[in-house]
Amino acid sequence: MSNNSLLLVDPDFKADTSVNCQLLLKITNDSFSYAVVDQHSEQIKVIFDKQGCTDLDRDLQSAFESDRYLSQSYGAVKAAVHTSNFIFIPDEWFNPDDLSLYSKFLGSDEKLYTKNHNQLGFNTVFSLNEKLKEKLPENTIFYPQSSPLIALFNHLSGDSLLIDFTASSFNVLFIKDQKINFQNHYEAENAEEFNYFLLLIMEQLALTEAVPVYLQGIINEDDDYYNTLLKYFNNLYFFLPAEKQNGELLADMPKHYFSGLLALRLCE
Repeated sequence: MSNNSLLLVDPDFKADTSVNCQLLLKITNDSFSYAVVDQHSEQIKVIFDKQGCTDLDRDLQSAFESDRYLSQSYGAVKAAVHTSNFIFIPDEWFNPDDLSLYSKFLGSDEKLYTKNHNQLGFNTVFSLNEKLKEKLPENTIFYPQSSPLIALFNHLSGDSLLIDFTASSFNVLFIKDQKINFQNHYEAENAEEFNYFLLLIMEQLALTEAVPVYLQGIINEDDDYYNTLLKYFNNLYFFLPAEKQNGELLADMPKHYFSGLLALRLCE
């Protein structure tokens, strides 16, 4: 699956009912995926995933031009988009009326967006690739790539590490003392590079072998990445979608592949 596209469609899905559905898009630095979810029954109607994109803008534009499911009109659209330009700002330091204050910390002159993380006490300020943004539907609500991970905060207990993998990158969230302690994104072309970044993260966060590690995205038991983690941690768990998804579409698939994508439903 790592370098191919995957498309699963509920045979009972009728495109003319798309207005009753929600489109979820997860766009990373090297992949994109989407899900169509019925907003009433919560059934997954369509799942698509493409890994190993060498020209993400081109692949995304091609998909919107040729994929008949993406060309439909949906009642709601949410997109989590990769960006290297983001910062977290505590509520007490955040001024929503003057976002230009934060541009010098981002190293970007592009338009700034914000997302408040309710009950967590901070905001994400971020910029997006505007050309990529223009390819998506007008009613799209945009989130930084970290938002689906942060939305899973209440579904993890105690100190824990959550890692979301693509074929050649990974996104990390660390929770300590019931607070989000760390979040970042890394590119890793192979297990050796992953091992390097993992050791760096472990040292910076003072992680021990007892910390539970939850895995989602493109990782499988006994692959090189999984075995790398086994060298340092005793408790590895595949993290399944946080909400019960009614439907049989994923019955024969590793459900943790799509946990990050489906977590977009939890983003406000």
